[in-house]
Amino acid sequence: MIAMLLAASLALHPMTEATERAERRVAEQVALWNRGDMEGILQTYCPAADVSWVNHGGLSHGYERFASSMREEFGRTAATMGTLAIDVLESRDLGAGGSLVVVRWSVTWGGARLMGGVSTQLWAECQGRTRIVFEHAS
Repeated sequence: MIAMLLAASLALHPMTEATERAERRVAEQVALWNRGDMEGILQTYCPAADVSWVNHGGLSHGYERFASSMREEFGRTAATMGTLAIDVLESRDLGAGGSLVVVRWSVTWGGARLMGGVSTQLWAECQGRTRIVFEHAS
């Protein structure tokens, strides 16, 4: 019975090109974060006024506001940013290079979990690259 459920799940959500792209993008984010490269991390987001971010504080718009918040909250070095871990839970291809990606994430510092949760990221074409244009983190 379990084997049948697993096979059905894989048939519904096979490893697709979109999932593979999501895995690569997430691996890039993790590597940048864990090197302490805040500016590199910020480049994975669309640097436009209509980029959106939702978290416990509500909904905000605008890259500059988001970037300032990230720099203030996490700093700009590996020592202040901690260690990021991300697992892709699901990815859906939206066409034209875009995708919807659901991840489980956590940030640890000195072995202690600082924060984490689940995040939904909308990746789309932005200024010649595929970047995050909308994210909801909880």
